[in-house]
Amino acid sequence: MENRPSSPGVAGAPTRRLGVPQLIAALLLTIFFFMGLRIAISAPPTQLEMLYGDPLHWADGDSPLTALVVRAANLPFHNLSDRPLWPERLPFLCFGAALGASLWYVARRLYGNAGGYIALMLFVFSPGVVGYSAQVQPEIAAAWGMFGAIFTAIAVAHTLYAPREVVLWNGRRIVLLGIAVGLGAAAQPFTLVAIPIGLAFMIYLVPERRNAALAIMASGAGIALALLWALVGFRGAMLFAILKHLLAAEHSARLFTSNWAWRMVNETAWQNGPGFILLLLVSLIAFAAWRRTRFFGTLVPVLVAGTLLILSFVVPREFFSNLVLVLPFLFLFIAGVFADLLESRFAAVALGLVLASLAGNAFLCIRALWQMR
Repeated sequence: MENRPSSPGVAGAPTRRLGVPQLIAALLLTIFFFMGLRIAISAPPTQLEMLYGDPLHWADGDSPLTALVVRAANLPFHNLSDRPLWPERLPFLCFGAALGASLWYVARRLYGNAGGYIALMLFVFSPGVVGYSAQVQPEIAAAWGMFGAIFTAIAVAHTLYAPREVVLWNGRRIVLLGIAVGLGAAAQPFTLVAIPIGLAFMIYLVPERRNAALAIMASGAGIALALLWALVGFRGAMLFAILKHLLAAEHSARLFTSNWAWRMVNETAWQNGPGFILLLLVSLIAFAAWRRTRFFGTLVPVLVAGTLLILSFVVPREFFSNLVLVLPFLFLFIAGVFADLLESRFAAVALGLVLASLAGNAFLCIRALWQMR
């Protein structure tokens, strides 16, 4: 994998000044939040939400974070049969906004302002993502945890050649890594796969410091397990049951030949709008045909997306939920490829594709909201 040199304002030290890019990102995230809020207030409960609202559904610890959020949202209401649904949905909308902010931050660091805007607009104007974020379900929080864990691990790895005591010096990043893994696992235990995936990237980046990488990932995993233990009410039996259930999950390759599974993949893709499909296809073609687009910043998201997709087929439990984890990495991959295309002799064509695709997705989101009146 090729690592590109840092450039000011892209992969170097981030500026802390509140400038135009930050204001544009805040505006886009505000649009996302209010679109989701409209759905959260107006949309009737889905069958899954009615199931998630049943405390008995969480008896096996499938998603401790979702159970905790639902219970906390219902505390002000004495008569649960008359409670509104939006207080339960609102925290998940906040998780969605946090995922969008993380996606923009990483994309801008890797690809500059253009890449940051493309990734964020793909996210903001994805009808599927807006819908997921405005419902009671664990997928968006799990996706935030997975995304944060992978890129925090990579950020830590880039500091391991510094001539300091790396474990102590990275204390804040280790805590962030543990929180990301812990929150993701509390939403969906499958996201614990972020630990071996993140460690693999760390060892690739710093093969001479693999012991430090192992120590840092072990520390982050310990923090994650402590957080997960806290979120299940400090019940060791529940924590053990979650880990045992994950490790004992059924493994099979039968979904690779299942028409239902491939229909689910197709539906998940189309829920993000035809613009997303078009940009993804162009990105994959450019990635295969043009060497310039193949560097560490684009290989990471496409490798993680491919790994998660394969694991979703191999570990069929919560198949649809696992597909949602792939989406932020695909948004990031598209942004990276098109950031390069916008600097090539195909810039005019690339810009036209991006603008037309994002405008189409925005139209679909706004039309869907308008039809909810």
